[in-house]
Amino acid sequence: DQALPMEVFLFVIGYLVQFGASCLLLYKIYKFKSIYGLSVDTQISYLLAVISRCVWSMETRLVETKFAYLELTCSTAACGGLAFLCWQLYHTTSKHSVPFLRVYVTAPACLVLAFFFHPGDDWFSMQILVSYTMFQEAMGLLPQLYLMRHMHEVEAMTSHYVGLIVIARFIRMIFWGKMYFLGEHFLQLFFADICHTLLSADYMYLWMRKLKDGGRLIYSQSA
Repeated sequence: DQALPMEVFLFVIGYLVQFGASCLLLYKIYKFKSIYGLSVDTQISYLLAVISRCVWSMETRLVETKFAYLELTCSTAACGGLAFLCWQLYHTTSKHSVPFLRVYVTAPACLVLAFFFHPGDDWFSMQILVSYTMFQEAMGLLPQLYLMRHMHEVEAMTSHYVGLIVIARFIRMIFWGKMYFLGEHFLQLFFADICHTLLSADYMYLWMRKLKDGGRLIYSQSA
């Protein structure tokens, strides 16, 4: 077998970190039989993104490695499982994000953005779905961050889940940088991950301080 190209390795590793975060969340929900403190919109956003990825991945160099197939299969199963548990346990939460961050707003908005801002010169191409995936993932975490902003304390496993998601996006930013130096410029998609990282920067500071010093993670401004 040929060695895995570094750019493919970075792309897949980023999603494997997100898969690990999803597994942690699956365990939490299974253990407590509740989705209190979790955003249903975030999980549906990630499900839509991975379904889109299942389509466009077949048209990329990712098809050259079984490693990528395995990651995509596992990620799809994890996202589907989380969405199912959110539906099954929907009665255990009454807290949701503000309307403009709900998935029924962000999904159409991301699709429109993807139509106008995608790699390549063709108006209609598979690259629209690539952009949609990146935009939907970038918007997907915002409802969860909003909920945590309005909680007195962020539960430990939820805090680790969000922290791992942000790390996964940071790894993908390294991927975009590698692609740039290879002469493939996806600045629209790089910008989406930059925005995602900046919007969660204050949370990451608190999370890493919690990992270092222990104690509770208080993200709410009113706490």
